[in-house]
Amino acid sequence: MAVATPAAHAAATTLVLDAQENYYLPTEGEGPNLDLDITASGGDAHDVSVVVDASSLAGKATMVVTGDCVSTGTLKVRCDVGPLSGGESIDPFFLKPTAAAKAGDTGAITYTATASDAATVTGKTDVLVGGPKLVSRPYPALHGIAPGAVFERSPAFTNTGTAPADKGVMLLVQDSEGVSLARDHSNCHYSGRPAVGAWCRFDTPVTPGAAYETDAPLRYTASKDTMYGYNTYMVWPVGAAAPDSFDPSDFPETGTGAPLGLKPVGSGSTFTGSGYGTFSTTQHADYQALGDTVEGKAGETVSITVGVRNNGPGRMNFRWMDADNSGTFVVTPPAGTTITGAPGPGEQGDPGPLWNCTPGKAGAKSYTCAIASTDFRPGDSVSQEFTVRIDRVVPGARGTVRAVKNPEYPNRDADTANDTTAITVRATGSATSSPTPTASAPPPATASPSGSGTGTTSGTTGGHLAATGAHQALLQAATALLLVAGGALVLLTARRARPTRHAKASTANQARPRR
Repeated sequence: MAVATPAAHAAATTLVLDAQENYYLPTEGEGPNLDLDITASGGDAHDVSVVVDASSLAGKATMVVTGDCVSTGTLKVRCDVGPLSGGESIDPFFLKPTAAAKAGDTGAITYTATASDAATVTGKTDVLVGGPKLVSRPYPALHGIAPGAVFERSPAFTNTGTAPADKGVMLLVQDSEGVSLARDHSNCHYSGRPAVGAWCRFDTPVTPGAAYETDAPLRYTASKDTMYGYNTYMVWPVGAAAPDSFDPSDFPETGTGAPLGLKPVGSGSTFTGSGYGTFSTTQHADYQALGDTVEGKAGETVSITVGVRNNGPGRMNFRWMDADNSGTFVVTPPAGTTITGAPGPGEQGDPGPLWNCTPGKAGAKSYTCAIASTDFRPGDSVSQEFTVRIDRVVPGARGTVRAVKNPEYPNRDADTANDTTAITVRATGSATSSPTPTASAPPPATASPSGSGTGTTSGTTGGHLAATGAHQALLQAATALLLVAGGALVLLTARRARPTRHAKASTANQARPRR
């Protein structure tokens, strides 16, 4: 908190400046954005403006103005806030060192906040060229965690800078959904939302070259449906700029156990700057392929909807991770039919869900569709609509829908019996004279998806690309008339399929709406 000095006169509304104590300017590259907040306390303030002056760093730093602030001179900006009710964050600038800057150089950034109906306040941030630089150690990847089990993580960091973090360090812990952090320590503040995590303060000075690890591990419990996730942490010197994601009000609960401390460890190449690590459990998700029935007359174009359902118990939660789908499903049409509704890129059904299949053309032997969900929960389903032309009647023809795992994040399906299901045909019209075929063979399991998305969705196709049955009938009638007119005797034989009338049975579920 920067020191805020009100003017001599009093007012009903007061301004409060909240700025970082220290700004550490690296000797190379660029410094962080300046962290500055202003609040109107006791009522609304009007015509609020903040002047920020870093001119004491002339010759040592240059300024890059950001946000809504305007330059008013060398290393000076004015940020016009206007009417202020409550608080507002200001993003005025960041600094870059000049060639003349050297480690140990100092300066200050000063603030003057004014309003038409509130007292003027001032503040200051001390600037140090060089300073501490805290570098985190990555978490190891953890595998084979039992559903609902406890696992541990130990944050660690080193100071590679030129000055000590003499007031101590701050630790911010954040995690993916599906884990809960034990509230063990009295110097840590915890969020009511598990994914937000906690923050802790350590008053231990950290000298250049020193490395520390928490003297006790952080304890996590994985929820029973969690399959994959991550843990991450960040550290910074007390008084320096905090990460953008840090808001102390997000952490209302204080731990009740012994304070978490730091213990020295050896520094080395294991400190790379990223306090991130993934984990996986032994939980699995049962994928059930969802088929449909092609029903109509020879020559007609009809629609089917096919897909995959997650029967649980595992949840494929990839939000904020590097996976963009929870697997694929491969669709092979039955013999005697052609998939015609297959838009190419840019023809993705408007209005309607996205087309998430490859190839983007009609007439392919098979299509690979993404399970385009990064939060595929038990009970969710993903489906895709196709338009299918019945070219001819092939007795006993069956296509397939086959669920395929994401090889990088497999669902570890223990029940493979329902991974593949049939696309059946109920068609009437002239049958082909060729022998009755067997079910079409599915393509290899290594096919990859084309698109990505979030949520559980069903896709729709573009225009119908097929010729109609009416065209076929007109062509046959014209041929017959020519034969009769020419006096030719033609013997036509045909096997006629016995029509059956049943209600169309579709097992393809539409996606469950997500929040």
